Amino acid sequence: MESVSCNTCGSSDFRSLFSKSNHRKETFHIVECKECGLVQVNPQPSPEEVASYYSEEYFLKRSDRGYDNYFSDSVKNEIARVFGLNLKDLGFEVWENSLPESKRCLDVGCAAGYFVDYMRRRGWDSYGIDIAESPVRFAREKLGLQVEQGDFLRWKSGNGQKYDLVTLWASIEHLHKPRETLEKIHTHLKPGGRIVLSTCRWGILAKLQGTSWRYLNVPEHLYYYSLSGLISLCKEIGFSETAHVTYGSGMTTKKDASLLYGFAKKIADPLVKVLDQGDMMALCFEKTE
Repeated sequence: MESVSCNTCGSSDFRSLFSKSNHRKETFHIVECKECGLVQVNPQPSPEEVASYYSEEYFLKRSDRGYDNYFSDSVKNEIARVFGLNLKDLGFEVWENSLPESKRCLDVGCAAGYFVDYMRRRGWDSYGIDIAESPVRFAREKLGLQVEQGDFLRWKSGNGQKYDLVTLWASIEHLHKPRETLEKIHTHLKPGGRIVLSTCRWGILAKLQGTSWRYLNVPEHLYYYSLSGLISLCKEIGFSETAHVTYGSGMTTKKDASLLYGFAKKIADPLVKVLDQGDMMALCFEKTE
């Protein structure tokens, strides 16, 4: 475990929020930067230690931190559905149609490559990179995708080619160096290129629920951004926001839910989206510098 300075502003002045134990009965401390407000796990385990949490079990055994067979067609189809909803909310198709026929995209933290496949089907020259062995192997062998296993911060693009689009789907919260990752993405984008990213949102719902918040998965999730904090960070790096959407009330779909619960969920989900208070967010930025 290592104490780190704030990844957004570099401050070492933190306010303690609470502690939470994980499935291994390890306790992690959640703090908030007094300078910029970034919420983070601190001290943090090393990247090598965190990698042990992403064993094949993480992708195959249902828990609050993993999936019920991430490699199944049902999970793939559900993830693709969410991609489609997010891109529609971000006005992606209008921008996509303005691009030349030859388009390149890169998905950072691509896991099994579902977004790589999604974009390939849309006619893009589509690539991905992820550090986890099991999903990368699946992406290559089962889906035939152009996916590499490795650390993006050490990765070099083949022939120095740049991309029209780079994506970070539910990945930035897992990274030890999110700011540095965004800065590197900036260098790999063409002028006018775009980045689309999604992440859990530190907002009113997270603050109200505290340690019971559904996305407080430690230590896999190391950073928790507010909407304004993430926008400010990206602007500092040289991006301008084109669109964002927040969604998710935290009310999950339950097979045995009462009629009252189902009715409440039908109201809460669209309401938090309209009010821009969802605990998930997807954002689109354009490279301006």
